[in-house]
Amino acid sequence: MEPMNIVEITDALDGKLENYNQNFIIEGINTDSRKIKKGELFVPIKGENFDGHDYINKAIDAGASAVLSQYILDSADFTYILVEDTQAALLKLAAYYRSKFHIPAVAITGSSGKTTTKEMVAAVLGENFEVLKNEGNLNNTIGLPITVFCMEKRHTICVFEMGMDKLGEIKALASVVKPDIAVITNVGTAHIEFLGTRENILKAKKEIFSFFTGDDKAIINGDDDMLATVSDLPCKIIRYGTNEENDLYAFNINQRSDEGMEFTLIINDNQEQFFVPLIGMHNVYNALCAISVGLAMNMKIEKIRKGLAKFVSGKMRMEVFLTKDGIKVINDSYNANPDSTVAAIEVLKNMNCKGRRVLILADMLELGEYSERGHRRVGEKAAHSKIDILITIGENAKYISQGALDSGMKEEQIYRLGDNKTAYYKLKSILIPTDTVLIKGSRAMKLEEIADSLRERSFTKDE
Repeated sequence: MEPMNIVEITDALDGKLENYNQNFIIEGINTDSRKIKKGELFVPIKGENFDGHDYINKAIDAGASAVLSQYILDSADFTYILVEDTQAALLKLAAYYRSKFHIPAVAITGSSGKTTTKEMVAAVLGENFEVLKNEGNLNNTIGLPITVFCMEKRHTICVFEMGMDKLGEIKALASVVKPDIAVITNVGTAHIEFLGTRENILKAKKEIFSFFTGDDKAIINGDDDMLATVSDLPCKIIRYGTNEENDLYAFNINQRSDEGMEFTLIINDNQEQFFVPLIGMHNVYNALCAISVGLAMNMKIEKIRKGLAKFVSGKMRMEVFLTKDGIKVINDSYNANPDSTVAAIEVLKNMNCKGRRVLILADMLELGEYSERGHRRVGEKAAHSKIDILITIGENAKYISQGALDSGMKEEQIYRLGDNKTAYYKLKSILIPTDTVLIKGSRAMKLEEIADSLRERSFTKDE
């Protein structure tokens, strides 16, 4: 962070400075008392099950120079800024800090694929710009502001992933970032528990355009049935996909072994070849988005192609490895919803497998009333995708098994298990060399435990 003094911060927040003797510099903003560094401002957040204000003294002891507080701290012997709400103040301060930097911003949201898309966009832009991006999926009203405070004079563009689980959240994030380019990757069923319908999810996603003017650019997946209806934006709309009606469309799409996807685009009346080192048709869409952003930023085709080819996927996202016994594992355990899981099953279906296709799926969370239907939909997809063995883990995953069974998969192909440890030992008893295994489930199901066990151990009988 570029340093700010305590008076400047107080003025930006319309706060009240308490226990103040002289002006001093703040060198960072932190919401986690466990990670406080000397000279930082501690921002305690009040949540449903905790209150960061309980850790103010710990933050001061760790070196915080000052804190925000929404309570009067009668016994405090340190400087603090009194505000009405610390969460709102964090967003307000981030918006102020962002306004100090006159660099373009790209904002990305969507029901699935947004983190991978963000990383691809950053990889492409990195060929021309010094890029700031969210680390991991720090994409909410706490994580995104903290990323904004990492902005420095050396940065020439920023890329922000935006997540949400309720109406108004993306608008709040957009008010901080004020993006020049905004992307919606798709409108699926993730977080439908909180929003009720896909129409409401689309409404929430469109908040990313809340502060757009005619000079800004909206980039959307034109193949998505919900996004295809979007036309009421006060800016240029760039659509990508595989249909020829899109501004940018891919054809001649092929999977190059386990290395990634190659495809052709027509750009400026020329056929251009691209490769992204990640398998799956859904990653072609992610790549098309990254290419669209690069073109919107007036990058040369060769630079875009180079950045895309250099992209490195995050851990647990379509991560392919071989076990010591020659079993191929596709670890896509980072997260899951019905749309992303169907896409992952399609990858397994289309892979050139020497042996059996083994599918390990766990509960998909935050689906609300759609949960049973969403899990059944995944089971139906599995039954029609040349899957030889289906292993389901968790309470809701029983509907995956039932959906597969109702769609023609045989009972002896399906194993319904209660936890990851049981699943791993079942795998030990049934896997053979040349099998290909796909692992996917919601983050809370921790299916990486299975992937890590497969990576570290062999299935020799004397193990």
